[in-house]
Amino acid sequence: MASIDDLFYTHPFQITKQIRRDVYEYISPSNPLNKQSGKIIVITGGGTGIGASISRIWIQAGAEGVVIAGRRKDVLDKTVQELKGIAPAGTKVLGVQADVVQESDMKGLFETVKTTFGRTADVVVANAGYVPPSTLVAEQDISTWWQGYEVNVKGLHNTAVQWIRSQHNPKEPQGTFISVSSALGGFAFPGGSSYGSSKLAGHRYVEYLGLEYPKIRTFITIPGIVATEALEEWLLPYAKDSVELTGALSLYLSTNRADFLKSSLISVNWDVETLERHQDEVQRGALKLRWVGQLPRTEGGEQGSLWE
Repeated sequence: MASIDDLFYTHPFQITKQIRRDVYEYISPSNPLNKQSGKIIVITGGGTGIGASISRIWIQAGAEGVVIAGRRKDVLDKTVQELKGIAPAGTKVLGVQADVVQESDMKGLFETVKTTFGRTADVVVANAGYVPPSTLVAEQDISTWWQGYEVNVKGLHNTAVQWIRSQHNPKEPQGTFISVSSALGGFAFPGGSSYGSSKLAGHRYVEYLGLEYPKIRTFITIPGIVATEALEEWLLPYAKDSVELTGALSLYLSTNRADFLKSSLISVNWDVETLERHQDEVQRGALKLRWVGQLPRTEGGEQGSLWE
């Protein structure tokens, strides 16, 4: 049984009674409903940690193409070789060195995808992120602080824009776009202003993406707390979530079963079958960012303005 300490950074964001910590059958690559044959996926930040794990999950699900992008060529090459070692004959694995902050790199990434496969990606997982050191606002170098926005917002935008522009009809783009966000965008803590606020901005950005391009299936995901090299040391005692969970959730989100969740927030810790039983609330915006009305309502149901 989980202790209070185990749940300290999970329970405040939990909306289903069942807390998922590891891959389960409904979202597993072994489930025939999650097979991805014929699909091409691009994963940014794909060389290590959650990104590399997503690649492995999609290989297990039988994807046609798995493309990982990252800044460090040596890390990328090593991961590509490992992935090729487990990929079946029908799955092509490709690594592309690219920095999400650089517009030209992201344009080149999707041009490479089209050259290799004859078309652009069906699914994009925007996993690349940057966690600036936890430092009080005035005690941190401004360029270091701003790098959180460079990667977590501008990088997200570059990824989405270049994918859209690579499509056959950029005016009506299609496919699935999944952002790997963070629960740290949901609360404020000393030293976390760059990371937390940039992740919150990225969350709203993905909602706009789904609003402006309704044929794109957009999702914002919380990957839980996973013991990867990117995790800050103070969070390690709470790292109870499997690195494979985000990849398995992305399989589910790439199927029509998840259409009711479009442009919504989804945590890997939430049980998706429970979410399906609450589709009406989700489609009314329960999992989207919004101002919570605080002022009293008038009898006609309109927002009141009774404060003086």
